[in-house]
Amino acid sequence: MFVKSADTVSTSGSTLILPSVSIGNVPQLSVDLLINTLEATRVGIIHSPYLVPISGTSGFDHLPDQRLVPLEVYQTRDAKWTIVQQRSPPLAKHHRDFARELMDFIELGSFSCVIVLTSSDAALRGDAMIDGPQIRSLTVNCEDVLANKLRELSLSPLGSGYAQTSNDNVLPLKQLHAAGVAKPLLKLCQASKFPVIALVALVFEGDNVHDAINLANATNSLLDIVPTTQKWRPPQSWQWLMAANNAPSEMF
Repeated sequence: MFVKSADTVSTSGSTLILPSVSIGNVPQLSVDLLINTLEATRVGIIHSPYLVPISGTSGFDHLPDQRLVPLEVYQTRDAKWTIVQQRSPPLAKHHRDFARELMDFIELGSFSCVIVLTSSDAALRGDAMIDGPQIRSLTVNCEDVLANKLRELSLSPLGSGYAQTSNDNVLPLKQLHAAGVAKPLLKLCQASKFPVIALVALVFEGDNVHDAINLANATNSLLDIVPTTQKWRPPQSWQWLMAANNAPSEMF
C-alpha cells in the first residue's frame, strides 16, 4: 500500500524507476546515485508485510534527519522522475506476493513509463553473453521511442535467439539468475500488457560500486535524467560499503 507524505503527491505522468533486490545490490546502489545526485525528496513509502522490517539512519546527504524504512518512494521537484528505493529483501516464499504489490502500485500510479533495474549472476550467463555489453535490456509490451533508443545505445537484448518485440509470448527469464523479484514482476507486466523496460547488469558478487555506476550510466543514457557532463554524487553512506566492521552503531 502506497502511503503518501502529502495529499498533493502525484505520480501521474511521471517515469518510474524501480530496483529489484538482486546480486551485488547493484540496482539499489544505482538508485542511491540517482536519488542523491538529483536531491530527490521522499514523497511516501510503500507499506508491505512481505519485506524484512528494518529502520536506520538516513542514506542521503540532503536528507540527514530522515530515517529509512524498507520501501521508500522519492520524487524530483518537477515530479518528472519517481524513484523507488528498496532497503530489505522479500521474506522467504513471498516474492510473488511482493511482486503483486508492486504491480498494484504501478497500475494505480498512472506512470508514463516504467524502468526496472536488476542484476543477474554473471557466473551463470549463457555463452552468447560472455562477450559484449554486460548490461542487457529486456522489453515487455514495449515498442516505442525508448525501445528504439535501446537499439541505438547497443544495449543488447537479454539472452540469445529472442526477438524483443511487444508481440513476444516468451520472455527469456531463464537468463535471469539471483535477480530477486524481477522475474515474477515482469511476468505480471506481460500478463497485464503493461509496457516496461528492464535493464539487467551481469555481475559477480563483491565490490560492485563500478557495476552500479555502469548501470546508472546506462539508465541515464536511456532516459537523459542528468547532463552527461555531471558527475554522480555517491551518498555519504557509501563509505561503509566495504567496511562493515567499522560502521557506526547508529546505522543498525
